[in-house]
Amino acid sequence: MDLQIVERKVKSGAYVTPEDFEYDVLLIFQNCIAYNMARSVDHLVSLGKYGMKQFKRIYSTRAKVLDDPSSASPPKDTERRTMPTPQSENLPAKKLKMEAGASKIAPRISLSSAQLTPATEKNNQRPKISKPKAKSNQPVPLHIAISQVKENFPLRRAAKSLQSWEAGCARFFKELMRHTWISAARPKFIFHVPVPVLFPQLKEAYTAKIKKLMDLTTVECTLLAGNLYTSPEDFVNDVALVFANSIRFNKDGRDIGDPLSCAYYDASMHLLRYCRWLSLELLSEYVQDSDHVDEPDEEGMPVTSWKLTSGNVKKAREEMEAIVLNAVIEKSLEGDRYTWMESECEKLLKSLRHQSDLRYMRYFIQPEYPADYTAYVSKPMDWERCQKTLKKRQYDKFGHVIEDLRLIFSNAMKYNGRHADIDAVSKAYYDAAQCMALKLETAINKMMLTVSDRLERERIDKANSEREMEAAEKAEKERIRAQWGGGGVKDGGDAGTDPSKAEASQRVRSRARTIIRKETDFEVPFFDDEDDGQHERSYLEVVKQQKATFERQRQDLSNMQRTAATAGSSFYSRMTQRDLALEWIEEERKKLGIRASPLRDHKASSAKQEEGLLESPPAPTSVALLATKATRAPIHLSFSKLKLKKKRKITSRPALPFCDDESEV
Repeated sequence: MDLQIVERKVKSGAYVTPEDFEYDVLLIFQNCIAYNMARSVDHLVSLGKYGMKQFKRIYSTRAKVLDDPSSASPPKDTERRTMPTPQSENLPAKKLKMEAGASKIAPRISLSSAQLTPATEKNNQRPKISKPKAKSNQPVPLHIAISQVKENFPLRRAAKSLQSWEAGCARFFKELMRHTWISAARPKFIFHVPVPVLFPQLKEAYTAKIKKLMDLTTVECTLLAGNLYTSPEDFVNDVALVFANSIRFNKDGRDIGDPLSCAYYDASMHLLRYCRWLSLELLSEYVQDSDHVDEPDEEGMPVTSWKLTSGNVKKAREEMEAIVLNAVIEKSLEGDRYTWMESECEKLLKSLRHQSDLRYMRYFIQPEYPADYTAYVSKPMDWERCQKTLKKRQYDKFGHVIEDLRLIFSNAMKYNGRHADIDAVSKAYYDAAQCMALKLETAINKMMLTVSDRLERERIDKANSEREMEAAEKAEKERIRAQWGGGGVKDGGDAGTDPSKAEASQRVRSRARTIIRKETDFEVPFFDDEDDGQHERSYLEVVKQQKATFERQRQDLSNMQRTAATAGSSFYSRMTQRDLALEWIEEERKKLGIRASPLRDHKASSAKQEEGLLESPPAPTSVALLATKATRAPIHLSFSKLKLKKKRKITSRPALPFCDDESEV
């Protein structure tokens, strides 16, 4: 988002409400802050925050002027005032001018009403700004309706001056207003102002069904005004009354199948339950220890008012567990980014690894189990094992993740509880497990509240989209039916019922479709026999689907041809290399004079014989003929032990003396 896009939207009239314009401009600064904060570019972050602050100040001022034009400040007179000339009869002005020149300070001249002439009075009169009058029975813009409601509460206290329980209610209301459906930025469902104020045309019908009007802005202003709510239950019940009124008003429209009434009815049902879950979670300090459980007034309807008791807390917990624990986790591929369900499981794991909890959690991250641990614990579990299981995408449901995390601390308490009174190490493990088990339950409550809300929102959004599609298809059918009926009357009398003309028109339509088609390698069914030509949108959808199928099949065919060509070329190259290798071996054998093996010669001769190169096999030798005779004597072979000859001993002889002188010999 940037300013040029915003300017184009303003010129084209794309903005329906001022809130849309405010959202886009704030998005520019928010993107600047988020992008540069990750890169640690501090000066751009500061510039983005300053721009956001200035825009909010200017926008609030202009919005206030738009709501109440009388509060607009008069335009500043930037024109330079001319001093009277010396010929003027106003002598004191000349004196003032001289004094001003001496002191070098421009004096402030004020004229009384008696000194103003009628022409001066006429020129100095401020033009009256006419306040635009809203047309009767026309929807009022949301920001104007909210300002009208706030005008009824001129005294509103600051958040610092609230009492403790009032501050808790304010936190609960702030968290409720962060819900995606009713957030102030772009609310999907409007509960901020009374319906008669926003839609005056529905005033009579709404007041006939609803006795006590209530909206979220009135509830907030009543809390800030003070001395009207005496307990948190009064405030929570007024918030619940907003959604209960919506359920009562839209019930009749839901019964007849109106899409808007169905959407508001389902959204109010979910928001009423979410309001009860959120109030019992955030206002836990004011929950009374009582088994009282509030029941709905009608069967199939949620509880419209409740007390802050432990029984209601337990019931709300059971409702959320029924939604979350059996919900199947949407998995991603290993190594890819987590889905939102896997991200919630990761948040639950990381909630146990805060730095403040390290002194307790260090025992359970990757522990060393004692030798007799498996004798008391059937399934050992630790934090590292849970994280590895999540990374491998082996968790199928939320209940499996919660069960493994609870098993970490229950195993520790089971094993170390036996010697916690006599062994200091066992007591440290036991106390750490107890502390971290409480923190885990708190984190589970927050996760279940978030996940149950999102699962219900996705279910309701899916149902609303299906209803909208059905309504659109129904309206399209009615339009086509009316168009065909009106066309026959317009052409003149019986043209709509003349079978020859209807057949001619049908033949023209079918010919137009055949011209559009192109020749393909295979036949694509177009369902000509089933199409009666009266469902244009359905026919277009079928053609679009067939085109997609054709493109997919053509891509598969090209892939198959590419694969076949690759495999064929690879096989051909291997066979060529084999033939070249055999030729090279034969040449080398001939060069070295190596005789080929008999088996190879036999194969070669048989191959030559098949080819017709050899007319007949060679004649056998005489030895081979003797071996083939039946009367030949058998050959007996015997093995005898080889006798080794004894070595003769070499005797040494005395050496003769060597003399050079013959006479001595």
